[in-house]
Amino acid sequence: LHCTRPLCLGRRRLSSDAHMRVRTPFRCSPHPCEYEIAFVSDVEGDLDYFNRWVAGSRCVAYTGSDEAALTLTHARAYFVYGGDVPDHGRGSEQLLRLLVGLKRAFPRRVALLVGNRDLNKLRLTSECAPSDLARPHWSIPAPHWDPSAPTLSQHLEQVAAARGGGATAASCDCAAERLRWMYENTLGCPATFEARRAELAALRSVGSATGDNGGGGGGGGGGGGGGGGGGG
Repeated sequence: LHCTRPLCLGRRRLSSDAHMRVRTPFRCSPHPCEYEIAFVSDVEGDLDYFNRWVAGSRCVAYTGSDEAALTLTHARAYFVYGGDVPDHGRGSEQLLRLLVGLKRAFPRRVALLVGNRDLNKLRLTSECAPSDLARPHWSIPAPHWDPSAPTLSQHLEQVAAARGGGATAASCDCAAERLRWMYENTLGCPATFEARRAELAALRSVGSATGDNGGGGGGGGGGGGGGGGGGG
């Protein structure tokens, strides 16, 4: 396990240039089998950080100069992702595709762990479904865990006031604004909506990505800090 950042293992702390190999003896062979395990976590959509990590990894590499796919560099290389794929950076979808592609290519040698920023996006599958979007905006309460957070209706009223021109909360109610409200007020990631909009625009090679009713587009990811620790 080659660490690019300090890693705590119980009371033992590995320095930034430490290297550890896992030796597993097999009864059928008198020699131990040696593995290299690469680990990184909490990249949170920061693709530039992830690319720098890959460049220094002995176990994980890009298959080509276009950086469109990952591979394991040798037969005894393993990879573990520690969770929190999407968020603060503008590479959430690209990072997800890279990791899932690597898992599909090496299903028994790649482990993708789930973090809180991955788990909390599961609610989008229900709250952005047509049946839930059909609920009146005034019937959706504020998050019970944050008494200071506005309700969806209050958010839409603020949007309407900013737009002017006779806009109302009802006229501003759309999937994009509900998603923006969730990111900013219920998921603790106020920068994610615009980060996802920028990423989608770049992937589609257009000037901007917009949602219904002009509300703006954004999906996937959450918000938070930059790249996390890891090694490989």
